[in-house]
Parts: sequence; structure tokens; C-alpha cells
Amino acid sequence: MRRSERALRALCRTSLKGLDLDLPLDVTQLCDRYGERRGRPIRLVAHPLPTGVPNGIWLAAADADYFFHQANTSRLHRDQIVIHEFGHLIAGHQILGEVSAEGLAALTRDESAAALRRTCYSDDREWEAEMLASMILAWAEEAGTGVGSTAAHDELRGLQRLLGGHRGWL
Repeated sequence: MRRSERALRALCRTSLKGLDLDLPLDVTQLCDRYGERRGRPIRLVAHPLPTGVPNGIWLAAADADYFFHQANTSRLHRDQIVIHEFGHLIAGHQILGEVSAEGLAALTRDESAAALRRTCYSDDREWEAEMLASMILAWAEEAGTGVGSTAAHDELRGLQRLLGGHRGWL
């Protein structure tokens, strides 16, 4: 059952609150900080995904969550793919059982392509993940127009926030 946009906004805010993310948004930092808070790392893996499968796949392994993304693409497209997979993660859309990293590595090329083709979400789950990704990107864009980039110095970061420089960003 599809959640409302309001419910997705609440889920997004709850998931990202307190991560102290820098601007402009860095998807690696987003995944690292969220993984640290959960106590379970998120690893980004560039891979030449075969035709006929999505540009990104989230696989939960025993040691970490893996976001596979198309290797042959631009950084902007990679970021969109990763944030979409992040949307699946925070929405709880895991469709495959946990697998071991060794099990993933042991798959032959044909077996891995077949496994990836089976990782399909319902239209509702795809819509939710895309909405969550759009919200994150829109908030980051709005906040970035006020600040440009986050100051490296902690006191200046606090001042930026106090003065509304992160307006719209969680």
C-alpha cells in the first residue's frame, strides 16, 4: 500500500534528522553518516550493470548494505541512483533476504544477472523511493541556494544554521 506524501516527508525527516549533512549534498557522506548511526555500513559499488536491469540495486548482506550503481554514467546520475536506493532503504523495501558478501562474490556472471533481474519492486515501492529521493534532492537544493556550501569550521557551521543558511534542510 502506497504511503501518502505527508507520511513520506515525515519518514524522510525522521531518517535524516541529526545527520549534520554538509551542503552541497554529498551522497557518500549521506550513506556514511546514516550507516554509522545505524551501526551498519552502506557501501557504494560502481558496477557495469547488464542491460535489462535497473541502474541501481540495493542488496543487504550480512556485513553491510550495498548500493550497486551503474559504473558507466555521470556523477549526477550516479547520485540520483544512489539516493533512489537510499529511499528504498529508509522506506524498508528490502525484497531479498540477507546474503553474505562471499555468496555475492561467488555468483557467476549469468547467475548474478539472473538474480538482479528478480529484484523488482512494485510500482508503489518505486514511487515511494522516487518521492523520497526527490524530497532529499529538493531540500538540499533549496538549502544550498541560501548557503552555497557548509563552512568547515564548527562555529561557522552553527552560525550558518542560526542565520537560516540551511533553510529547508531538515
